[in-house]
Amino acid sequence: MLANHEHRVYPDHSLVWVGKYRNLKNISHWHFDHEIAVCERGEALISLDQEIYTLQKGQCIYLRGQSIHSIISAPGTTLYVSLFSDELNRRITDNYCLADPVFADAFDVLGTLDRIRKTEIQKGRFYDEISNALMQQLIAEIFSAHEIRETSVLTSDATERYKKLLYDIDENAESYSFSRAVDYMHMSKAYFSRFFKRISGMTFSEYLNHIRVNRAIDLIRNRDLSMTEIAMDCGFGTIRNFNRVFRQITGYSPRDLPDSYVLNLRSNSGNDAAFDPTVNTSELMTEL
Repeated sequence: MLANHEHRVYPDHSLVWVGKYRNLKNISHWHFDHEIAVCERGEALISLDQEIYTLQKGQCIYLRGQSIHSIISAPGTTLYVSLFSDELNRRITDNYCLADPVFADAFDVLGTLDRIRKTEIQKGRFYDEISNALMQQLIAEIFSAHEIRETSVLTSDATERYKKLLYDIDENAESYSFSRAVDYMHMSKAYFSRFFKRISGMTFSEYLNHIRVNRAIDLIRNRDLSMTEIAMDCGFGTIRNFNRVFRQITGYSPRDLPDSYVLNLRSNSGNDAAFDPTVNTSELMTEL
């Protein structure tokens, strides 16, 4: 399994998951599931297979399975995000994609996702069948009303190599460098900088710092090491730089990290099926 492959486990016989987020931010990732996001308020910057889209209030975006994407929301933004299994509308989604992934919410996508979300939370009789039927109809309506094109799951060589690069970074984060990444991708430094920012939504150094900080949190929790040892093990050159970056990403110093702190962003070691690309400052809203 390649790094940053999110694997969604659906409950019971449901093939759909819906979450409502405030200030959603996630790092570059991919999954076999298809995804729809709709903006309730604010706006979000979405990177999708080397293209950048701005999602504003009342707009939706369709993210086809196996596409590499990330989401960075402006402060105060609320988004509904739905992942659904490629088994749900296979005849449509296996063969077609939207010519333009961003579209206006003309079919009450927001209302449908909210109903699915509430159905999944309440878990009434046959809730999974209801959720599947609602999403199945929604996808059929969207694809019937918009320009579509035939497509396949094949991706570019650069995209496939990028997926493998993320795995290489994850396995060697403590010693990884910008030069190594450039050599791995067979690109010039300038082109790689633009490519990585465009496809991941953040710079290479920002991404590497997220991976290193998440590894540091695991060490703080699971090993009896000094902060200096942890900083060095995770690739930070000085304890001062470690403290600065750690606070910047988590909001806490390494010594003051609360026991209740929930690590939502985990690096994937290659056999971890529970990778979650969502950055910890994102708020998954649980009220009905």
